[in-house]
Amino acid sequence: MKPVDRRSFVHPGHFIRRLGHRLSIKVAAAIVGVAALVLVCAGGMSLWLVLGAQMRTVTALHQLQAATAAERILRFVDELESHLRWLIAPSWSSTNEDDRRIDALRTLRALAPVSTLRLLDPQGQEQLRVSRLGPDVAASGADFGRTDAYRAARRQGRHVGPVYFQDGSEPYVTIHLGGASARQGSVVADVNLKLIWDIVAASHIGEAGRMLLVDDAGRLISHPDISLVLRRADVSALPQVQAALASSPSGDGTSLVAGRDLEGQKILSAHARLPSLGWSVVTELPRAEVLAPVYASIRLSIVALLGGLTAAIVCGVLIARHMIRPIETLTAGAARIGAGALDHRITIAGSDEFAELGERFNEMAGSLQAERATLENKVAQRTQELARANQAKSRFLASASHDLRQPLHALSLFVDELHANPTRERRARLNDKLAEAVDSLNGMFDAILDTSKIEADAIKPALSRFPVAPLCDALRVLFAPAASAKGLELEIGSSGLWIESDALLLQRILQNLMANAIRYTDKGRVALSCSDHDGQLTIAVTDNGPGIPTEMQSDIFGEFFRAPTPGQSGERGLGLGLFIVASFARLLNHTIGLDSAPGRGSTFAIRVPIVSPVAEPLPAGGLQRHASFGQGRHAAVLGDDPAARDAATGLLRSWGFDVREAASPAELESAPVDLLIADADGIAAGGVIATITAIRVLRPALRIVLLTGQTGAIQPREACADIDMLRKPVLPIALRAAVTKAMAGPAGP
Repeated sequence: MKPVDRRSFVHPGHFIRRLGHRLSIKVAAAIVGVAALVLVCAGGMSLWLVLGAQMRTVTALHQLQAATAAERILRFVDELESHLRWLIAPSWSSTNEDDRRIDALRTLRALAPVSTLRLLDPQGQEQLRVSRLGPDVAASGADFGRTDAYRAARRQGRHVGPVYFQDGSEPYVTIHLGGASARQGSVVADVNLKLIWDIVAASHIGEAGRMLLVDDAGRLISHPDISLVLRRADVSALPQVQAALASSPSGDGTSLVAGRDLEGQKILSAHARLPSLGWSVVTELPRAEVLAPVYASIRLSIVALLGGLTAAIVCGVLIARHMIRPIETLTAGAARIGAGALDHRITIAGSDEFAELGERFNEMAGSLQAERATLENKVAQRTQELARANQAKSRFLASASHDLRQPLHALSLFVDELHANPTRERRARLNDKLAEAVDSLNGMFDAILDTSKIEADAIKPALSRFPVAPLCDALRVLFAPAASAKGLELEIGSSGLWIESDALLLQRILQNLMANAIRYTDKGRVALSCSDHDGQLTIAVTDNGPGIPTEMQSDIFGEFFRAPTPGQSGERGLGLGLFIVASFARLLNHTIGLDSAPGRGSTFAIRVPIVSPVAEPLPAGGLQRHASFGQGRHAAVLGDDPAARDAATGLLRSWGFDVREAASPAELESAPVDLLIADADGIAAGGVIATITAIRVLRPALRIVLLTGQTGAIQPREACADIDMLRKPVLPIALRAAVTKAMAGPAGP
């Protein structure tokens, strides 16, 4: 026996692992996997669509068949009723016995389903009975007046009795028709339901579908198998019948109901109600017949899946075999280029994607060669740009530090002077100076905060429609003192048009433009004008200031830019006003224009869309009536700083609120509170959100306004998602707006 060479033997597991690392095997497996996934998803989607379409079709067919049968039954009964009402249309006293008998016989002859007719006088006494099944009877004196059917017919106009079987054969129903007035009689008709049975039994759905008619107790009135009807089968336990009886009297089934028929076969069913008769039409179709197209689609999808997988395997193997050699060439070339041989070039024959990829590698190697030569220059250039940016930031910080110190220094001096008990006149002037210094600080802080919000993309415009006239009036009131103090002529135009914008952001834009115009104008005038053209309202701010050189006009809207203005008096600001103007205009999609030249002033214009009015503006008298909008309401101020609590309390009391101060939530447990002003920086235990959430659990209808000096540290949750959060320092007008919004909105989250 020849010995086995163990060196030529390869273990099956090792061979399989080697195959798993081959790219060709991975590519073939990926192609087969993707093809299988696509085929399975497509087949599943197709089956889902086929099933949905089949169910919608069957549902529509069932509903149509049931509604059609119900309509035909109602029409059958309505036609009988219309003929029978002719017998009682005239008053009882206006006809004699012979006329009534002749009319009754004619009606009986014309209405084949009616087997017996009874004419009752206005007191419910039977005066005539004509029948196909027996002799005619006149003035029998039978008293129907005390029966429930007679009373219901006189009250409602018609009463349909329960279905019964005369002599154990065909189904019958008794219909009582009452006269419209007390002078008219009534008619009672025994109606053979064989024609209704013909309507229902003759209806077919699909190949094995059928229709049945049941009364309000779930007993069969009609069924294709008449023996079930004759045996008075009770089908109320069937799910489809229960669904029909439980549905609203005025509505049909909007979806199929799964159930079983009397033979135990699984079926799908729809129904239609006949509320005036107390009956229901129920359709039944075998579930197997409904799903037959789905089963056929499943078989077809399996065949297509197997064929697609076979084709995918063949294609995967062929593609993998042709991919290996170009990829190996690319791999070797990329390794050499990656090792630093940037002069190496990859050559792949042909014009397919691999050849194009080799060319791209060659272009990359050439670009890397050129990039290496210029990389050091680019690094030096970027370093210089970063240095210039740091210098600009440093200059801004130095300038902001200087500008912020001025009002702070003034505030300290004014406070010291107030401590020295000056005269009443001097104290009034000091109060004005203190207000000016605080306004200056607020303006600088607002500019810095607005800049940080713009850079953080934290400002989201809220567009609305509003008249432009109140905005112009507010600007006139706001800037008249500043213009008068500098001896400038202030002209504020107006317009009766309505515009669409964010009212607060647009007001900030115009405030910054007006403030700049007054700041940089030493004499002459500052004007705001409004003009409309092509559906746009142009709001322009014009001044007689020094003007802006052409070479600087592209830079003035940049961050921290302050134009050099030799000899110009007054403060120059932080260089953020026009940056904020341009940023807000960009958020609102409004156009900003500039027309300026040295020595002839500047005009800044913003264009806003004109819209049609949506409501009448609130008149001045209405504004005055709302000055004390807190009358009769209770407010609370929560925080651990007594001075801050006292300031907020005084402001709320000036608005008419009954205010209570508290250092902790426990102090407010028994106090009536409609509005809570909470200082988030003064809430320690448990955190801000936990405290507010606990308060909301006890007082779900409480309106809350939160004050905080933190930046991005508070994230609202579901329990306090409706809370307005104001960043400190808070202006009284901002607090007033937040309180007004909170009190006008719905209570609680």
